[in-house]
Amino acid sequence: MSPRPPDGRNARELIAALSASHFNDRALALAELVRRGPASTAALVDALPTAGGELRARIAQGLAEIGDPASAEVFAAMLGDADEQVRARGAQGLARIGDARAVDALLQTIDAYPDILREPDTLSTDGLTDFGPAVLPRVVPLLKAPGLMTRARAFLVLRRIFPRLAGGGDWQSLWVEFGRYLPAAEQPQRDAAADRWIAWVERQAL
Repeated sequence: MSPRPPDGRNARELIAALSASHFNDRALALAELVRRGPASTAALVDALPTAGGELRARIAQGLAEIGDPASAEVFAAMLGDADEQVRARGAQGLARIGDARAVDALLQTIDAYPDILREPDTLSTDGLTDFGPAVLPRVVPLLKAPGLMTRARAFLVLRRIFPRLAGGGDWQSLWVEFGRYLPAAEQPQRDAAADRWIAWVERQAL
């Protein structure tokens, strides 16, 4: 199979193609914008304010996947968007560029834009996991969050990061010792177990 010829479209034409009726056309346009990296940033940023619906979400995805530090304030503004995917992409973008606001943004959007193929995963559970043990003191208090799915996602991040803790011990043994925390358990049981996890994390040298 011969290689695909270079895409001669400019950034504005590629952005217009993000609204194409066929999935492959949209995917190819997005991939090309991301491949060009920061050269696509200005056109995507210019298009974002007037775009709506799925186009707005795809523009936000392109910006987040490019991860241009010049987009830092755009990512921060996206956290207040009405569209949960745009909010999640804002947090993803801040994490990609290592912005100091990233952890707060990921916690704020932990429930935004669930991955239907990897429930209860979201972009922000992935981002928090990537940060590693240092983020656990901010995550484990969410084991006591009012919402079931918020608790489930915090527990997911804790379980994924746990093996990376130096001297963390055996997960199953600690889980039993700390009261068998489950996000859907009755509140007195789960809160008591959560308190033990919170105290344990506080004792770790993170």
